[in-house]
Order: sequence, then C-alpha cells, then structure tokens
Amino acid sequence: MDAAPFSAHDVNLNSSAIEGFRRLPDGSELIWGLSRKEFGPMSLRNRPAWDVAHNRMQFLRLWDLKIDDVVSPALEHTATVQVVTSEDRGRGARNLDEAFNETDALVTSEPDIILLTTHADCLPVWLVSPSTGWIGMAHVGWRGLLAGLITNLVNSLPDEARSDVHLAIGPGIGVDRYEVGPELGTRFRENSILAPAVKEIEGRIHLDMLEGATLQAKAAGAIVETGTFACTYDNRYLSSYRRDGNDFAPMAAFIVRRS
Repeated sequence: MDAAPFSAHDVNLNSSAIEGFRRLPDGSELIWGLSRKEFGPMSLRNRPAWDVAHNRMQFLRLWDLKIDDVVSPALEHTATVQVVTSEDRGRGARNLDEAFNETDALVTSEPDIILLTTHADCLPVWLVSPSTGWIGMAHVGWRGLLAGLITNLVNSLPDEARSDVHLAIGPGIGVDRYEVGPELGTRFRENSILAPAVKEIEGRIHLDMLEGATLQAKAAGAIVETGTFACTYDNRYLSSYRRDGNDFAPMAAFIVRRS
C-alpha cells in the first residue's frame, strides 16, 4: 500500500480546489476533494436549501456521486465525532432538519457513504485507515482544536483501524493572516500539545492552525500529510470568511470509499 493515500497530486484544478483517488487494499476506491468557491455556497446555514442542494449536486456529479448518499453534520465548532452507518444516508444532505447536531466530524466503515463538511477558513481534515477501510471527515476551527476534535476523530476508530491512520489537512486560514487576541493565545499556550502553534509576528499574536492540527494529529498517532494545505485568505479560488465577510461562499469537502 502506498504510504501516502492523500498525496497532493491534484491541487487547484479548474473543476475543484483539491481532488484525489487511491485504490485501497480491499479493492475499493478512496475519493476525496474540496470544491472551488466558484461552485457557490455549500453550507445550508442562512442559504436557501434548494440552492445549496443544487450546488452540492453539481459538484458531486464530477465523480458521478449522488447527493442522497451524503451525510453532512450541522457544524457548531464542537469536538463531537459521529459514527455513520447506511441508515444515516441523506442526513444533512439537502437540509439541516435531520443533520447531526453539535457535530463537526464523521467517520464510517461502510462503503458508498459520502461524508461532507463545509469550510471557509476552518480546516478540512480527511481521514483514512487503508487496511480497514474506515474513513472520516472533520471541520476543524480553533474551538474544535482546543477541545481535541482531531484527537477524538482518531480515537473514534476501533483499535485495529488506529494502527495505520492517515490524515490530510486541507486549506484554511494561514498563520500570517490569523491574528488573534491575547486571551486566545494564552489558551493555546496553556495546552501542552498546541502551544507551538502560537506565533509572534511583528509584535502581534498569530495562530498557526496548520501546525496545531498537525501536532494534535501526530500526538494521536496519525500519519499526517500537509501538501494539500493552502491559505484560504491568499488564494482567490478558495473561500475565506476573514477576506470576504458576509459575501463568503463556504466550500464543500468530502470523502467516500466507493465499492
């Protein structure tokens, strides 16, 4: 098995910001990606549900994937991870009514279930255990990171799946663009794992989300790949709340193991 299932072989394509494929040992195909902002808003919060559903369908059609196979959580900056089964297909795909509340990460061992989260500065984190077929998708902001979301993501897997967990960290706000207040800086400095993510740039406190996520993932025992990271603020093909304000259009990140 290739040691890098998430290697960044395709980044910033005309059709998507990131996409990747990998054949797993059981013969199934790992497919994962992130939309460009040109696909339109992918978050159901404060957007017409029919419009978001259309955008999601158009994006997923690139891989002949169906929106009714999507499971998408409500996303509330928590550290909660939900284990998903085939009975959950469609939850949060077209509206928020049946989405998992207070949940920011999903994992599943079942094939053909699309795990989808939305992003506009918060990190998308993809997970796979190649030997067992477990996959995961997480939405990681500073609150989730402080609460241990990536740790929980890895620990939500059974013991046999944690022996070869790979994580890829996708585009998010870059350290140069992410100035934070002293109180938040102190909270990160007091965390034994995340403290190095606090940087001082020209006398101001900045937060390095990529480093923080990497440190937490490695502490949980995961192999981490960061070649898919890019700063959402500095790259116009990506969505950034800090750059665009209320005009931002959240992107969709997804992962599926197709049988």
